Amino acid sequence: MIIFRLAWQSILNRKFTTILTILSIAISTLLLIGVEKVRTAARASFINTISGTDLIVGARTGGVQLLLYSVFHIGDATSNVTWDTVEDIKKRREVKWVVPIALGDSHKGFRVVGTSKDYFKYFKYRRNIPLQLQSGEAFDNLFDAVLGYEEANKLNYKIG
Repeated sequence: MIIFRLAWQSILNRKFTTILTILSIAISTLLLIGVEKVRTAARASFINTISGTDLIVGARTGGVQLLLYSVFHIGDATSNVTWDTVEDIKKRREVKWVVPIALGDSHKGFRVVGTSKDYFKYFKYRRNIPLQLQSGEAFDNLFDAVLGYEEANKLNYKIG
């Protein structure tokens, strides 16, 4: 009992230091919880931006980096998956569909996304909203292209 009384009197004698210590611990805890909450919310937001997809497969990298690269086309891949690997993944009975995505090239400052026609069939964002073409149709041949609406306007490109 005497130890608690001595400790209490020591705290009272050092009021300013004690208050400063308690305040710094409270602020540190608040910051730690706040950063963790933002990190968790950002990760959940990234994951919820693409719907109807259970798994994104790519070369060995971090999960967030793969998501940014494949869904948002931000950043660069650390390495690419070979076409043989894509074909092996397609053959698995657990896999319903595969949409290959390759980035790297650019045209007049705009990113080029190499993919298949299945991109327009299966890729959905937010709450199952499919991609829509303003005009024209999805590509059929190897050298066909689909341009983003804003990019086509900025470059003054027309169909054909």
